[in-house]
Amino acid sequence: MSEVNEPVGTQVAAPEASNGKHPVVAVKTGSVETKPSPGDDTERLKKRIQRHYDVTSDQFLKVWGEHIHHGYFKTPEDSNDQAQLNQVIQLAESSGVKAGSRVLDVGCGIGGTARYLARERGCKVTAITNSQRQVEIARELTAKEVATLKTTTTTTTPSAEPAALSTSINSSTDDFQQYPGENAGAVRVLHLDVAQMRESLALEKFDVVWISEVVFHLHDRQLFFDSAFSVLESGGCLVIADIFRTAADPAKASKAVQKELASIRRNHLCPELGTVDEYNAMASQAGFRPRAEALDITKGVTKTWEVPLPLESLLFIIFRGRDTIGYWRGMRSMKRAYAHGTAAYVVLCYEKP
Repeated sequence: MSEVNEPVGTQVAAPEASNGKHPVVAVKTGSVETKPSPGDDTERLKKRIQRHYDVTSDQFLKVWGEHIHHGYFKTPEDSNDQAQLNQVIQLAESSGVKAGSRVLDVGCGIGGTARYLARERGCKVTAITNSQRQVEIARELTAKEVATLKTTTTTTTPSAEPAALSTSINSSTDDFQQYPGENAGAVRVLHLDVAQMRESLALEKFDVVWISEVVFHLHDRQLFFDSAFSVLESGGCLVIADIFRTAADPAKASKAVQKELASIRRNHLCPELGTVDEYNAMASQAGFRPRAEALDITKGVTKTWEVPLPLESLLFIIFRGRDTIGYWRGMRSMKRAYAHGTAAYVVLCYEKP
């Protein structure tokens, strides 16, 4: 059964529009037919995304490990774990994070990046996600790692034990968890939606806003850029890794391209993918200036979608309903889109003057 709560009433979905936009959905309530407002559509998608990650994050941990994002395969010998770490290192180098940097990790997943930045780079990281289950996993993995490091003299990162994760945590862990050692960093994980980050973090300032594979999910992308600008210190950096469409106007693209973009929208729970130029324009409107040229690493990340799924995960996908099945289909869609040049994976870096 699907994990998505649909609105009360009968839904009648129109065919997919040829201009690349979402189909219009009419909701019948009694004898009156109304159309959801754009705000309703945005809220519904947000709830589906939140529920998707609440349901799937334990499986992601088992299959992909502590990093829920693309891997950057720099050599044929790179394992998936190494490739995911390569992606984090690339963003760290692009953003210029250093010991003591205050980092806001937006859409932090289960905290793998935040822990790396605190443990290896000495950063003070505030990690936010709108998934309560991700908060629970991230806090528990962080607490376990900190506790292990405090009781050992080795610098080897302890491995996570997914089977031992509980479904509840101590509520006091809104606070930073301090890593041991001189110049070591700290991590706190907050249950916070991107749309509320400017208001909720108004009294804080950050040196880096870090967002990996999240902006493409957002309807109001300009709000994110404005919020990131607001919470950054002057001279601070916004670093983005995201999935982009390459067609400037999808309505004028071929039917094959439109089909691939529609599949990504439908299965990856996102509005139309943006272009690099569109992100640049939004960043400029918010007040940012470019810090570096856009870095296209599409060829290095396509292998991410070739990771085989174990039988347990396949059964999980089948029994969890349409969004998890859709994500599995979306894996194939993304692989095709990269291969055909319909989509690209790019790292962007901006600076607040």
